[in-house]
Parts: sequence; structure tokens; C-alpha cells
Amino acid sequence: MLPSPGLIFQSVLDGVFLGFLYSLIALGLSLVFGVMGIINFAHGDFIMLGSYLVWILANGLRSDPSFMSLATVPLFFVIGAAIYMTIIRPVLGKEPLIQIAVTVGIGYVLQNFALMMFRAEPRAVQTTYLNLYLNLGVVSIHLAKLISAFLSLLIVLGVHYLLTKTWVGLAIRATAYDREVASLMGINVGKIFLLVFSLGIGLTGLAASLWMTFGQADPYIGSSFGLLTWVIIALGGLGGVSGLIASSLIVGIIQSLTMTLVSPTVSLAIPYVVFIMVLWFRPQGLFGKV
Repeated sequence: MLPSPGLIFQSVLDGVFLGFLYSLIALGLSLVFGVMGIINFAHGDFIMLGSYLVWILANGLRSDPSFMSLATVPLFFVIGAAIYMTIIRPVLGKEPLIQIAVTVGIGYVLQNFALMMFRAEPRAVQTTYLNLYLNLGVVSIHLAKLISAFLSLLIVLGVHYLLTKTWVGLAIRATAYDREVASLMGINVGKIFLLVFSLGIGLTGLAASLWMTFGQADPYIGSSFGLLTWVIIALGGLGGVSGLIASSLIVGIIQSLTMTLVSPTVSLAIPYVVFIMVLWFRPQGLFGKV
């Protein structure tokens, strides 16, 4: 039996909401990789850790998870700064394999810490003020997903404004283009790296808060988020914010449609199949320059 048009439209709408959240998740990873050249394989695990922290705070305070970003963002910014100073900075300029091993090791430490503390049981926030549905004829809009998508897009555009319209953004872009020339022009490259890495980790605290308004925390979501964000970045081809948003929407819609029309288990694999097919024909990504 063919699915109804309403079901397809509902799946596309949910995929769009999910895609905007994916763009926020991928933003921090894209910043760190684009500016520092560091492949942070622990990025998704910071979202996992943030999800558990949101779960603890929101249930303890009986508040909405989105409000917990007031605590998670500055906390994760500080955590990012500490990790950069103690772990990342010593391996800058080293062999890429060393950098990969360091970030993979951080990810495994975070994952096993979550398994030790919370075991493998999914955890969800019991109290949320956004668990409402707006019925619009053939579709219904989950208020939590709508607000998370809107805030994600707002933050992504805000970071884009920071990078393109401010002096700090100019320094970040100059460092990404050529760190040696940027240093000769008086830019403190070390401080830019510290800011970028801290911001990248801080954004995971915000993404975790928005995710927990409708999702669950478990020790393995970090691996899923980490791989998906790399797919998004590769599909976008480092084509700027527009490429990041477009590739995020593509992945979100494909995943949502597959989950609804085929199977939830298959939905985890289809984005990677599309990713392989795209890179076969366009190794530079959909929006990257040749």
C-alpha cells in the first residue's frame, strides 16, 4: 500500500526540523576542523555527555530541558577551554594520526564514563513544557521540534554573523586561511584556537539541551551524532553556512522519510549510502568548490 501524502509531508516536515538541529550539531565540528584542522572524533560524545547533564538538571529542577542551556553552554565552553589547553594544544602540528588517536581516546573515555554512571538505559526528561502538538490539518507540529529547529537556525546564523561581520570573525577566518600570515599580522593564533575549540564544545551543550526536549540520552548517541555530523560536513564540502544547512536538511529529510516509510533501523544506514554515492560523483561535496 502506498503511503498517504499526509504521511509523506509529515515525515518531510519532521526531517526539516531534525535537519536544522543537525546543522547546529555540525557547526561546532565544522568550526574546529575548518580553523584548526583538528578532526574531533569526540564531538558527538560531548553531546551525549551534555544530554545526561540536561537530564539530571531538568528532572532535578522540574524544568524544561531548553532552559538548561543556560548552564550547559558556559560549562561546556570552560570544559572545551580546559581540554584544549591540556590535551589538544600539545598535539597541534603533530601527525594527523596522533590527533585522531587523542580525540578518539577522549570519546571512549566519555562513553565509558556514561556507561559506568548511567549504564546503557535510555534516559528522557519527564517534565517538559514543549511536549505539545499543533494540529494543522493533515500534519501536526511538535512544538519542541519546532522551537529547537528555530533556535538552531538562529544560532547558526548568529555564528555566521560573528564570522563575517565582526573583527573576531575576521581574525578567525584569517587564521583558517593562513595561520602563519595571520600571526605576522598581529593575530594571536593561540587565542583564536582556544576560542574556536571552546566555542565548538560550548555549542554541543546547547545542542544537547535542544535534543533533550524530544529525544533521549544513552551512551551510544555520541557515536551516531559524530558520524552523522561528519557526513553532513563532507556533503557540504566546507561550502560555508549555506552548504552546512542544506546538507543537514538533506540528511534530516532522508533519515525521517526512511524511518517512516521503511524502517527505523534502516534509517540509520541510508544517509551513509547517499553520502557514498554523492562522493563517488562529487568528491568535493555537493557545495564544495572544485
